[in-house]
Amino acid sequence: MNAADLLAAAVRDGRLERSSGVSPHEHPLAARSYLSDGTGLAWHVPSALRSHGTFVLDAEIPRPVRSTLVRRYGVDDPDTFAERWTRAEALAKLADLPIITWLSRHGLTVPEHVGALRDVGETDWSTERFGDVIVTFAVTAHAQRADTSEERSPAVGGTV
Repeated sequence: MNAADLLAAAVRDGRLERSSGVSPHEHPLAARSYLSDGTGLAWHVPSALRSHGTFVLDAEIPRPVRSTLVRRYGVDDPDTFAERWTRAEALAKLADLPIITWLSRHGLTVPEHVGALRDVGETDWSTERFGDVIVTFAVTAHAQRADTSEERSPAVGGTV
């Protein structure tokens, strides 16, 4: 399944839950994001899809953009800033990069070959509004292996 199809199915069939408790203990299989009001979102991707990709999300409640950020990124509209910020955060999560590293390399833009970052693979994302929250959902499709005779270790990518 390609990244665009995975994302469409996960957003359509998944469940987004906002609550005060979205810890890994409370939602071990969900992608999670914490919000500035003390709540968080848990995205429950259907189990049939989870083995086909890595799913992440980032969410923000739009608020006035600080002048230092306006100067640095050239965006003063709170909604536009939140859309770009959540997209950068979600893609940084997929690339396994701290957001500060992502921002120093790319700012709030998406690199032309985002899938080539740290061998992330085919990637797709969608940014949407849910009430007072801007959410970016993102996925990297796992490569389908023709040879399944050896099991691969997800931790190091080697053969076990």
